[in-house]
Formats: sequence, C-alpha cells, structure tokens
Amino acid sequence: MGRMMRVVVLCGAAAVLAALCALHLWLGAAAMDFSTIADAFFAYDPKNYSHVVVIKQRLTRLVVALYAGGALAVSGYLLQKIMQNGLVSPSTLGISAGATNFVVLSVYLGWLGGAWQFLPALLGGVAALAMTFGLSNLLRGQGDRRLTLVLAGAMIGTLFSSLTTFVVSLDADRFTTLIGWLIGNIGNFDYVALIPMAPLGVVAIVAAAFAARAVDVLMLGDDQAAVMGVNVRAVYAVTLLIAIVLAVSAVTVVGPIGFVGLVVPHIVRIFVGDTGRLALWLNLIGGAAVLTAADILARVALAPRVMNVGTIMGLAGGTIFLVLVLAAARRGGRI
Repeated sequence: MGRMMRVVVLCGAAAVLAALCALHLWLGAAAMDFSTIADAFFAYDPKNYSHVVVIKQRLTRLVVALYAGGALAVSGYLLQKIMQNGLVSPSTLGISAGATNFVVLSVYLGWLGGAWQFLPALLGGVAALAMTFGLSNLLRGQGDRRLTLVLAGAMIGTLFSSLTTFVVSLDADRFTTLIGWLIGNIGNFDYVALIPMAPLGVVAIVAAAFAARAVDVLMLGDDQAAVMGVNVRAVYAVTLLIAIVLAVSAVTVVGPIGFVGLVVPHIVRIFVGDTGRLALWLNLIGGAAVLTAADILARVALAPRVMNVGTIMGLAGGTIFLVLVLAAARRGGRI
C-alpha cells in the first residue's frame, strides 16, 4: 500500500471516529443541539444542567471509551500477532479475568485502592497468562495447538471468574459500588481511574510503535528472525508485556469488557493486513470507535435506562466474530 493510500485510510478511520465522538456527545436520554454542546465546551456554566451533562457525564464517558477501546484492541492485536493465533485476546487468554480477580481480592483484603489497584491487576493478569501457558503445555498433543491455547485460556478464565464470584459472595455489601465494574461497564466517574492509567497506556502504545518492525520480523519464524539480527526472546517478552499492560490498564478502568481485543484486529486485518505501523494505528482507532459505538447504543437503546456496555459488546462482538469465522470457513482460510 502506497504512502498516499495509507494516509487516506488513516484519515478515513479518524473521520469515522470523529463522527462517532460527535454522536456520543449529541445522543443520550435526550438529544442536545450542537450549539449547546459548543457552549458547554467554550462557555461552561456549572449552573447549566445541559452543560453539566455534556462535560461531567457524556464527555467523561467518551474519553474512557476511547482509551479502553483503543487499549484493548491494540493489546489483542499484539497478542494475535506474536502468537500467530487469531483466537487469542486479553479475554480468551484469561488476562482480564485474572486481573479482575486480583483487584477484587485486593479490595476484600483492604490492601490497595485507587490507582494502586493497577498493581494487583497486573499481577493477576500475568499470573493468569502464565497458568494458561502452563496448562496449554500440559495439553500439548491433544490437537491443534492454537485451539489448545484458547481452551486453556478459557479454563483459566473460568477459574478466576469463579474465584471472583466466591470472594464477592463473602461480603457482597463491600462490592456494591463495584458491580458495574465487575461486569464490564463504563461509568460516569471512571475518568478518576483513567487519569493515572492514561500515561501508562500512552507509553505502551509508543513502545509498540517502536517495536513494530521487529515484531513484523518475528512473523517470518524464529530462525529467520534471528538470522536478521532480531533478539527473538527479548522482542517477544517486551511485546507480551506491552499487551498485558494495555489490557490490565483498561480492566482497571472499565472492568473485563470482552470481544474488543478479539474482533477489532480481525476487522483491521481484512482491510490492511497486520504488518507495519498502519495496522497498529488502525487497531487503536478501531478499538476506540467500537467501544464508543457500544456506549452510544448502551445509552440510547432503552433510554432513559442505560444498558451495560459489556452486554452490548458481548452481543455485538460475538455476532461479528461468528460472521468472521463463518466467512473464513467458506473461503477455506484460517482465523
């Protein structure tokens, strides 16, 4: 793809995201005219209810959706790329479930709160992934290794989810304010957790961009990559760490929202493949767009009631992924 075409594709994706952002600020329990939205940005009046709704509710939800969607999509893209397995993602490898479980344990035991919850979440994500790899190795020889890895991830994810349910049941009152987070949702006050997580995400995305060429070489095979001067283990480890940090930072903010990291990389791959930085940026934009669209649906589908964003992503993401699987099967291709 030529440079001009890459620019056109990026600009097109950015335009779609910008349109979704405008819709997100406009739509809700009650639609607002754009002049009111503009006044809220440029002449904010804390006594004006409409201004408060735009800035304190819709804008904060939008920023959270943009970050979490982009982080989850890039995480899934990196995981699928280094493992050469289109079925892996933060949710299918158990990372999200492990991170959620360790945060719940931390809250129950009163260890860490606020932004510090990222630390137990990171530990939980790493522990779950290590257990998934370990179980996958035990199941080696039982069939397609790619499917075995996902099966192991599903088992470990189920284990951690069950442990989370058990811990919550021990003192349900303690987790009343976390119910939305536990099932994966975007809340009006998630921006509080986003503030300390955003710098981590930005650093991780920049690191992924710098590592993009080396990761592309990995796809040629370990031996060929080594011949070309790439430290295979180092690149693999760093990329895996970047993916985990992105996924865990998103979970820390919005909880375990699934399918973003699984579906978006497949959609991007259809249009531009999965090599080069263009695919990375499109996953970032695409993930932000998908979760923003999901939050719009969550707020308008049953207005004035607000649906759970995780539920929207489960229904929409599962349907889209099923279509992708069936399309690949008809073409005789592989996921």
